[in-house]
Amino acid sequence: MTRIIGRVLAVAAAVAVLLSAVAILPSPLDLLLFVALLAIFTAPGWAVARWFGGDGMDGLTRTILALLFGYLIGAVVFCLLRLAGVSSPIVVLLTCVVVAALLDWFLRGPREGLVPLVRLEPADLIGLAALWLVAAAIVGPVFARVGESTPTGLAYRAYFIADLWAHMSVVGELIKGAAPPMNPYFAGEALPYYWTYFTLPSLFSMLRPGLLIDRGILLTDVGAAVIFLSTAYLVVRNLGASALGTTLSWLTVVLASSFEGAWYLWRQTNAGARVGDFRYFNIDAATRWILNLPGVDGLHRAMWWTPQHETAITLGLVVLLVSVRARRPNSIGRGVFDGLLLGGAVALSSFNGVLLVGWYAVAEVALLALDRGRELWRWVLSRGVAAVIVLGFVGLTMALGMVQRTPDAFIWGWNRYFLHGPWTFILLSFGPALFLAPLGLVRVASRSIRLLVVLGALLTVATVVFLQFDLRGHENTYVTFRTAQLTYLALAALLAFAIDAWRRWARPIAVTLFAVLALSVIVALPTVALDWYNARDISNVEMNPGGFPWTIYISRDDQAAVKWIRRQLPVDVRVQTDAWVRARNTWALVPVFAQRRMATGNGLFELNPSRFEPNLKAIHEIFLGQDADAAYRACRELGIDYLYVGDVERKADEAGLAKFAERRGQFLTVYRVGSVDIYQVVK
Repeated sequence: MTRIIGRVLAVAAAVAVLLSAVAILPSPLDLLLFVALLAIFTAPGWAVARWFGGDGMDGLTRTILALLFGYLIGAVVFCLLRLAGVSSPIVVLLTCVVVAALLDWFLRGPREGLVPLVRLEPADLIGLAALWLVAAAIVGPVFARVGESTPTGLAYRAYFIADLWAHMSVVGELIKGAAPPMNPYFAGEALPYYWTYFTLPSLFSMLRPGLLIDRGILLTDVGAAVIFLSTAYLVVRNLGASALGTTLSWLTVVLASSFEGAWYLWRQTNAGARVGDFRYFNIDAATRWILNLPGVDGLHRAMWWTPQHETAITLGLVVLLVSVRARRPNSIGRGVFDGLLLGGAVALSSFNGVLLVGWYAVAEVALLALDRGRELWRWVLSRGVAAVIVLGFVGLTMALGMVQRTPDAFIWGWNRYFLHGPWTFILLSFGPALFLAPLGLVRVASRSIRLLVVLGALLTVATVVFLQFDLRGHENTYVTFRTAQLTYLALAALLAFAIDAWRRWARPIAVTLFAVLALSVIVALPTVALDWYNARDISNVEMNPGGFPWTIYISRDDQAAVKWIRRQLPVDVRVQTDAWVRARNTWALVPVFAQRRMATGNGLFELNPSRFEPNLKAIHEIFLGQDADAAYRACRELGIDYLYVGDVERKADEAGLAKFAERRGQFLTVYRVGSVDIYQVVK
């Protein structure tokens, strides 16, 4: 019966994932192309998965790990070729095939695996299928509404414009083939963003230039969500937890991530306010918005907005498994594997990667002490190999311009937001897992003291960074989001062992604890449920506290204009809107939808976006000012090739726009359709 249930759930999950993909991209041929690209891009992962798990590994485990490892290797191939000045998608794919063949030859012969893995049973298929269904339910219906065509235009929920538009900007730049890719928001510098994750979507967009570039990104994100939860299951299961404990722990952490939603509803009811006002509220940031406490995002938001960080912590989970269960803890092979995964995490998500490297260093030193220094020189050699590989990845990211050197980027000292209400933050921000996970400590210690040390190191590093560091320009968001993700990983592992522990206690106690878990999950569910509803709500056009509507539309006139730009203007021209007045609304119109660079734009996702302000003010004066000669000189100084005048510019700069049409010797009208005019700056 268990086997039948597992197969039925697996089929249902496969259908749900397929429906999610179809909702994003209905074209069967385009979906087949994407699947083919994914298969070729990740082909090197099969040999590495076999090296990791050995010949005795079951097929489902190998498939999951092959896709994860293969994506990392494919991304590295893309980066190395781009560093060499090669950008052809065909060359990238052929190189992936060659690398797969070489790895298969090099790693040939019988393999016992770096880590002994359990063979999955029918109960495991039920657990994995349940998580696949959850992944599809979280991302599929939400992604179906992203960029939806409406009578008003393409609709983008405000939740997605900061992250997805940043990712679309990255892909829009990568498809140009420049080495290194250039910053579309600040002319003349390399793109200061960890873009390694977006290599496959870029290949897809190169081969299907007629599609909006968000299609390939969203399809990749669906796969990343499935692989994250699949790998998370495999890791905790192979750490020694049961199938039931592993499944329930991850369902709890993902679906019941915090009590903020329930607290918000109680607060509204208690104050006699409308419960329906949750539509105009950032539910998973309730404590940050209302009480100014630290921001914590649930893992469901990583599946929506930050798949690069999600993939980095997926690699970190595998490193955690190796640290605890490696057959030969101090072998060179283990050092190579650790270095590849940690270096890959750095390339995918620089801050998460640094956090994982810091955790790895603390954990490995602690384990060396636990082993009383046995095999010290082998330990030094193995960890030294890992360190050299990580440094190689750091060098690669720096050579490609991903690392932005920003003075005084870090803020040091106690987290003042946490000090506003530490107990309230603890009670509301992490859901039932935080309170039930400690019940697993004794079982973890009895099963593997190494696991206890590794999880303790992870929680220590995450807590110290959370309490002592922040990023200037992204205060109370970036650092707290990333450290909270690592905390969720540790809580999920501990909760799985807690469930296994209390299943063996006296029946009344076990039943009581299962009831407590069920009730607390129900209480915590509103956070994800209301967040999910809001993420799909593209009918909400009210202004949010950030000064822009909850839903932003790319009008039909703008769609026609950016399509003309893509078809008619060279890829390296600079097309400038009045980015100052567009602010956080259609700030990414040109880089995302026209796929052209700006002299200066609102690079909201960058480490130091305030550095753009002087140029943005000067550009605003180009549009608003009455002096045509001054505007022309400013355009030449800033390197602007074309000026884009749409509805936003007309409303804010109407008094100064006439000069462009009047001075034909300086500004030549090259496009005038509907509400959009485009002027070439004559040179």
